[in-house]
Amino acid sequence: MSEASLAADLAWLTAPARAGRGSSSPEARATARWLVDQLRAAGYAPIEQPIPEVPDQVNVIAELAAGAAAPPIAVPDELVVVAHYDHLGVRDGQAHPGADDNASGVAVALAVARDLQRRPLPAAARVRFLFTGAEELGLFGARAFVAAPPVPLDHVRAVYNLDMVGREITNGGPPQLAAVGIAGDPDIAAAALDAADEAGLALAPVPIAVLRAASQTHRTDDWVFRDAGVYAIHLSTGLGDTYHSPRDTLDQVSVPQTLRIARFLRGLVARTVVTN
Repeated sequence: MSEASLAADLAWLTAPARAGRGSSSPEARATARWLVDQLRAAGYAPIEQPIPEVPDQVNVIAELAAGAAAPPIAVPDELVVVAHYDHLGVRDGQAHPGADDNASGVAVALAVARDLQRRPLPAAARVRFLFTGAEELGLFGARAFVAAPPVPLDHVRAVYNLDMVGREITNGGPPQLAAVGIAGDPDIAAAALDAADEAGLALAPVPIAVLRAASQTHRTDDWVFRDAGVYAIHLSTGLGDTYHSPRDTLDQVSVPQTLRIARFLRGLVARTVVTN
């Protein structure tokens, strides 16, 4: 994983030709095809999953090849890494590039997917990458996955959702990363703290109750999994004043921060993957 590779992916996703990757647009569909090509080039066999509520839009799903032939075990053993690739598109004549929301999360997930092929986990490890479409319209990509999962949901140990991970906020210390809902699994919480320390990040656990009290639930894909009884963590560097505006441009994303978060996620996956 490198800053150069992350910067290249961010630049592709936010280029004018993508016109903001509007949730039901041809540009979003082209982004899904690009993700398929990138994953194939990395050694995966990705599939496109239709999103029934949004015609011609799809999720892109790729399973780590090392886990494909591994026998099932008696406990939930799959990790699912999620990032939505769509954004707002063109509104009132202005393109919304969606650099932080959520080109940043897509670039991080793609970097980790590539790295796991180059530096494999144990052969029995099961990791699935889910790039959702139509998130901005109502979490429809995540809903399509949960309605027709390629693996039973009770096999999923954890979902790691990346959404807006490109801002570098330090508050006088290491760059911060919020982890919503992480307290639900003490072992994963401990592993996340270790992975964050190794990556040079300050992990900030956020209780689910805080979002409920603020009426800020069901705005991100992790809620779809949580409602289905799956342990899910939402990873984010927070909202900024460019949120859902044409000013969410490439220059607003810290590439060094995305690299830190990619290293954190790689470390978290390595620490929490279940093997025989």
